[in-house]
Amino acid sequence: MKWSSQGVNPELLENVTLVHKPVSLQPRGLINKGNWCYINATLQALVACPPMYHLMKFIPLYSKVQRPCTSTPMIDSFVRLMNEFTNMPVPPKPRQALGDKIVRDIRPGAAFEPTYIYRLLTVIKSSLSEKGRQEDAEEYLGFILNGLHEEMLNLKKLLSPNNEKLTISNGPRRRPLNEEQEEPGEGSEDEWEQVGPRNKTSVTRQADFVQTPITGIFGGHIRSVVYQQSSKESATLQPFFTLQLDIQSDKIRTVQDALESLVARESVQGYTTKTKQEVEISRRVTLEKLPPVLVLHLKRFVYEKTGGCQKLIKNIEYPVDLEISKELLSPGVKSKNFKCHRTYRLFAVVYHHGSSATGGHYTTDVFQIGLNGWLRIDDQAVKVINQYQVVKPTADRTAYLLYYRRVDLL
Repeated sequence: MKWSSQGVNPELLENVTLVHKPVSLQPRGLINKGNWCYINATLQALVACPPMYHLMKFIPLYSKVQRPCTSTPMIDSFVRLMNEFTNMPVPPKPRQALGDKIVRDIRPGAAFEPTYIYRLLTVIKSSLSEKGRQEDAEEYLGFILNGLHEEMLNLKKLLSPNNEKLTISNGPRRRPLNEEQEEPGEGSEDEWEQVGPRNKTSVTRQADFVQTPITGIFGGHIRSVVYQQSSKESATLQPFFTLQLDIQSDKIRTVQDALESLVARESVQGYTTKTKQEVEISRRVTLEKLPPVLVLHLKRFVYEKTGGCQKLIKNIEYPVDLEISKELLSPGVKSKNFKCHRTYRLFAVVYHHGSSATGGHYTTDVFQIGLNGWLRIDDQAVKVINQYQVVKPTADRTAYLLYYRRVDLL
């Protein structure tokens, strides 16, 4: 069986160059005949993400007839999705409105129903397809990015079947930071000692992070360091596709507050050594590697001990231009990261509407380069809005996922 007829040509992805240049696409709404708003909202944010659009346009489009049995259903479906969008027709002329205020008009293309994307939930076994569970746009984004990443890893394996490293999946694991780190598996992680500031040594563990174009766009690393009295610091590098921001504390009112809280040193209670002695340890998380596209997840759904889930409705302020301060970075990368490498601009916001954690609705605001302005997309409805409407809080909808891209790549 030749791979060329059954999946994406693996050599194609080895030579791909990520293109960050924005592209002016004619917007199209997405028809929702089921409970698919969480998927539609995510798809619109991904279409508005230039490197993702260019990557999928770079891969050839095949029809179901040409490739009935594909080994890359997710890549194929996203290539098909991006090919549904075409460049914006000649920019619409600004028309004069009352009071000589210029109104920018936009003509969306026909809305369509991306059934082949919805079908992926059953093709690739996912808990998201179980009936009666909360549909979550952040979980769905993870399902997509991990799925594309896995398919690309499998293509790499075809090129170098004997490469042991490729058997390790390195997609970001869905694991909260406060869980105990597992012991490194044999041969799966590298350990090295580093002499840090003030000649303190620390042991760093890192799984072999195999790169794919998806990690090249969305993949960052956080460094989690455990400090224990009179023993070496132990650090673990963990990959992420979305940076999880806890917003529960009353002190957290802005994205900046949430980022600072993420890197604050916290003491870990009840930690005992092998000899059953309780020791004082603390943990600190820092940002080791920032991706070109940084997705911030404001953790609004809080699971309670009773098993229920509550939604945090509080307003969190977020800027259009975000600078990741040096204080958030790991010591080893502070000096290497110039300001332009840690300055980001917002290009999409996914909102959750309603006060309930088990229902509600999702919509997306996206930046449209041809318009040099913002669009609000609610399933098949597309309308032009002002930038202040994107950052302005409202009672019925709360920002849930913030999509930023690095300004030096704009």
